Amino acid sequence: MEIKKFYLPQLHNGEHVAYHEESLEQLNRANPSSLGVQVQAEAYSVALNEEKLDIDVFSASELSLESTKRDRLRDKAYSRLKAWLKVYANDPDSAVSEAAERLLFVIRKSAIELGDPLILGLSKETTAINSLLRNLEPLRADIELTGAAAGVHELEAANRTFEELQIERNLEKAGKRSGNVKAARTATDAAYNAVVERINAQALLYGGEAFDSFIKAQNAIIDKYANLVAHRKELKTKS
Repeated sequence: MEIKKFYLPQLHNGEHVAYHEESLEQLNRANPSSLGVQVQAEAYSVALNEEKLDIDVFSASELSLESTKRDRLRDKAYSRLKAWLKVYANDPDSAVSEAAERLLFVIRKSAIELGDPLILGLSKETTAINSLLRNLEPLRADIELTGAAAGVHELEAANRTFEELQIERNLEKAGKRSGNVKAARTATDAAYNAVVERINAQALLYGGEAFDSFIKAQNAIIDKYANLVAHRKELKTKS
């Protein structure tokens, strides 16, 4: 009787961690010392903990609640500025309408060259808005004439506030783990396989109820996750 082989790389990250958590829990219940794998079990536990930490880093969203809020504020500021200028582009005073059209031309040109800030990625949006604001600066007289100064200031402030938060977050992340999940998973699998190989060898040499009981329980875990993978593949085929 031996522990079955199971292709661990096919598991998704969450499944992978869950599989190893169940396996390690099962191993600890069986008492690693009695199975002659105390050293291997300790290494397995360390590797799994490292993997979970790396997955936490990898899975953490680039958008905290605060950065989401700040991103929405600058999106709204950008949209309000455009809406304001579109209204004044129809002003009966030709000087005002022409000024609004010049400003809108710069905004549209920026969107064509750098992308629409409302659909760009976060870093690219920051760059695009900074570029737009620089291009609007020579048209300060038009900004004043159309009453758009407050809107431009609002956009500038919102973009700067978001950029400052991102810089702060990047500095924090610089001291964190790399989040190299692939390497961490490989290390966990290697530690698990070391446990499996030794237990299979010990069971072959010595046998006994302790080994049979553990192997049976571990194979049940393997069957559970093998069925999960098979079901997922079946659903994918049908979709």
